[in-house]
Amino acid sequence: ILVTNSGEAQGTYYHIKYMSAYAEDYHFQIDSILQEVDSSLSIYKRYSLISRLNRGEQLKTDTLFNTVFLAAQKVFSESEGSFDCSVTPLVNSWGFYQDKLGDSLVIDSAKFLSILPHIGFQKIQLLRDSLVIPKGMSLDFNAIAQGFTVDLIARYLETQDINNYLVEVGGELLAKGLNDNGNLWRVGVDKPLEDIDAYERFQFILDLEDKALASSGNYRKFYKKGGVKYSHTINPFTGFPAQNRLLSVTVIHDNCMLADAYATAFMVMGVRRSKQFAKLHPELEVYLVYTGKDDDWKTYVSPRMLERIIN
Repeated sequence: ILVTNSGEAQGTYYHIKYMSAYAEDYHFQIDSILQEVDSSLSIYKRYSLISRLNRGEQLKTDTLFNTVFLAAQKVFSESEGSFDCSVTPLVNSWGFYQDKLGDSLVIDSAKFLSILPHIGFQKIQLLRDSLVIPKGMSLDFNAIAQGFTVDLIARYLETQDINNYLVEVGGELLAKGLNDNGNLWRVGVDKPLEDIDAYERFQFILDLEDKALASSGNYRKFYKKGGVKYSHTINPFTGFPAQNRLLSVTVIHDNCMLADAYATAFMVMGVRRSKQFAKLHPELEVYLVYTGKDDDWKTYVSPRMLERIIN
């Protein structure tokens, strides 16, 4: 019997479907997991572990924090610094955590450059359960926490002997087994457009078999100033929003947390480096949408991803 749970979490929405022999509903337990993640990793909650560590409180880290920190460290290293969870001071100074963006922003290169010495994930250390974070630095796991939450919920469902499910939090998802019609879970990924046409909204649709999928793009969260489009993905090397031809990235991997992190890394790395990286990492399947020389849309799809796509 198909059970569906949905709600709000982490500033976005979640939708979870699973096949339960006795129609058991795990909504309450799922909400508990979401609250646990918030208590550890949400920079929007003043009481969370990460917020308190960022304020310089001397606290022991927990298992959730450690798992995400080590995954962030792995992707930081593999992406040669393109994925950097220490960019918070820059994101703040660009105003991306505020609701109203745009007119109030003063683009002050000197200010952004003065923040750069406080950026660099390699300067932050985790020694067992103690975080060593230099003064003036702070951490933000927004680009990896949703994928991690998806993995946690999926793992919980499996402890309850549920092996057919689709877990989605904020667009990052993990599918296992079959849906209520006995078919693979079918998912669509939106075109990188500000305004979505309900009839032609999908860039592609695919069958997701026992894999995680995460997307990242610059087409919804950005603002314009003086005719220039500033995206919400910050380049940790320049202090400015990433400016390259990529419009959106979709990554398929066994692990949603890593898919989430790689998708963000690629948005900073740009088209050429992302293609090279994907070829060196066959465990990743990648779909890139980017602009060509004449502003026309182009796509790059890795071979294994191509096999999954229905249309």
